[in-house]
Amino acid sequence: MNRKTKTKTLRSHSFPLLTSDVDPLYLSEVQGLPWLHPISEWKQLGIKHLDIRRGIGRHVVIFIQIGNHNYVIKELGYDVARREIENYKRMLARGIHTLIPVGCVAREEEPLRVHTHIGEQYERNIVGHSVTLLVDRVLPDSQLYRRAFTFENRKRIWDAIVDLFIEMHANGVYWGDASLANTLVKFIKLDIPHIGKKTQLKAILADAETVEVRETLSDSLRLSDVNFFFESMEWVNEDLRAEGIVRDALTTELDKTYISENYERLFEVARRSKQFEKLSSLDMKLVLGTVREADYINTLEKHIEEHKWYLSEQRKQEIRFTDAAKDWLNNIFIPMCELFKSEGVVDVFPGKTASDLYVEIMTHKYYLSREKSSDVGMILAMRDYAKRFGVKQPYRGFWQKVSRKMRKILGVR
Repeated sequence: MNRKTKTKTLRSHSFPLLTSDVDPLYLSEVQGLPWLHPISEWKQLGIKHLDIRRGIGRHVVIFIQIGNHNYVIKELGYDVARREIENYKRMLARGIHTLIPVGCVAREEEPLRVHTHIGEQYERNIVGHSVTLLVDRVLPDSQLYRRAFTFENRKRIWDAIVDLFIEMHANGVYWGDASLANTLVKFIKLDIPHIGKKTQLKAILADAETVEVRETLSDSLRLSDVNFFFESMEWVNEDLRAEGIVRDALTTELDKTYISENYERLFEVARRSKQFEKLSSLDMKLVLGTVREADYINTLEKHIEEHKWYLSEQRKQEIRFTDAAKDWLNNIFIPMCELFKSEGVVDVFPGKTASDLYVEIMTHKYYLSREKSSDVGMILAMRDYAKRFGVKQPYRGFWQKVSRKMRKILGVR
């Protein structure tokens, strides 16, 4: 968030003393709230509360609607509130999905009188509040553990949780209190350039009190986060048993195994993605969207190497990898993805994006080339791939038309 927050004293002549550090975009709405009173009393003061169920927590939390926005306000120590809001800002700057921070507000009461061995002392008595925007249309975490929620459905949510872990850990962020209770899950619609529209289940970090933002994260801290999340799953099981819902122990172990295996695989993908981005100066998310296999990155790197060789031969001088990558993106990858979409090639493979098809056809090309001991080319590889894995049969002459347009892009006759 680039907007600079404004620190403002709302009342200064006597206790209680109010101080805020709030994003200017929301200041007019936030400063009009009855901060002189505990937030637990706001409903009686006429502040519109939203009927939202929240999990068990150690802090008082309310959900309210003011003006054009819905807010989450959490009461906690002021230093902790400031740290949480700052953590959200730093994580958003690193591309991590979190709550949107609005700011923090402090109410300082009369100092507390404390008796010590050196006599009577006074301590500042400050109640802090972190303020964030409310995320709407989220899936309640309790659904994960209901009897009717199948493993296949749970896997989609575990995928979202693992993606959040990867976002954090690959960017040097230690969660510290990893659990479903501190996560919101919702469906979001994405429109990725050169790839297309897709709906994805996304996990959003909803508690940043214990977060530590570092440059890098050690393996021990990464695994500590994941293992703590596994412990939190057991706590949820205990809560459900108290409600009369008993989960099979094997079901929980199956979930843990799925999370662990996917985490290790996707962390390797994140590691390879960073290497590829450093080598090519390309943004992996803009090229492939969400990548779930490291082999995809290896295939792209190999194809750009081929393109680099082709350009170097054509221009009779050595071309840098970054220049070859940019040329490949603009003159091969993007036109090919646009062709796959505009000509309906993606319709032959339901569930695949244009970028998925590009990578899988190139992977198939390398497989066939090894099998035949010679380069079979992308067009033949596409035809063979469609014959083996295509779900729908296109009209007669479809592949000839697509092949002609591919030849034009690839510069072959």
